[in-house]
Amino acid sequence: MRTILVATDFSKASKNAANYALHLASPLKANIELCHAFSLPSESPMLGQISWVLYEYPELVEENNKELKKQVKDLEQKENKLLGDEAFPFHPSVDYLSEVGDTIKVINDMASHKNTILIVMGMTGAGTIKRFFLGSNSIQMIDKTKYPLLLIPENHKYKPITKIAFSTDLNKKDVKTAQSLINFAKYFNAELLITHILQSTNDVTEDRNYEHTKEKFLKNLDGKYCYNCIYSENVDYGLDILKNKDIDILVMGHQQRGFFESLIKSSHAVKQAEHMQIPLLIIPESADTVFRF
Repeated sequence: MRTILVATDFSKASKNAANYALHLASPLKANIELCHAFSLPSESPMLGQISWVLYEYPELVEENNKELKKQVKDLEQKENKLLGDEAFPFHPSVDYLSEVGDTIKVINDMASHKNTILIVMGMTGAGTIKRFFLGSNSIQMIDKTKYPLLLIPENHKYKPITKIAFSTDLNKKDVKTAQSLINFAKYFNAELLITHILQSTNDVTEDRNYEHTKEKFLKNLDGKYCYNCIYSENVDYGLDILKNKDIDILVMGHQQRGFFESLIKSSHAVKQAEHMQIPLLIIPESADTVFRF
């Protein structure tokens, strides 16, 4: 059975992400697996002076499982309100796993043992979101995930998905990502908006090379989509324009590392990320068939 893996640390942001995942699970016909990773206090630099007694480990596991069971129960109650008692539509099951270890490794290991089609994580607002993008865990997760990674802002509430925007520079590798998103959009009867942000003041749409590149990119796609071109002095301004088009999810391809590198190097780009109010979906190159309709 297909699985949506939801990383949780019991925070408001992660619980909100789990609620969002619940709305996705039924259309995608996927079950939900809550994933919790924890470290022993002696492993934490901030608690390095604390001696950890081995016999206390089971108590920590029990405490984590207790919190996970509460979250499962909460999701099941929300599922019943959302879907009712009818056998149709699909009712996802909700389960959980908790393991000690590095967060990134635990998430990837759990995902590899499930038929995972999507990893969902929450992200908090302004101050912490900067640390999310600049912190080693988030960079590693973006860089090492083999599955689509959906990041949900802490205060973003789910609404029906009607428009998904994919920002691309029309490189050949993005064709697979675009096709995967066309398949994903079908589950929600949503529109896929393929967007090219042009950092140029010239009217390159009249350039034959540009038209050839665009046609070559689009001709390989099968399904429903529309194309949009945005002129902007840089990517961040272009994304601002794109977000004002009432989109429900913004998508970046995994191979577009330049975008995330710019978040690290550019203060304006970090500010852009801090004020992200809609879900951000990252799709690695290996995820071209996971959303097959």
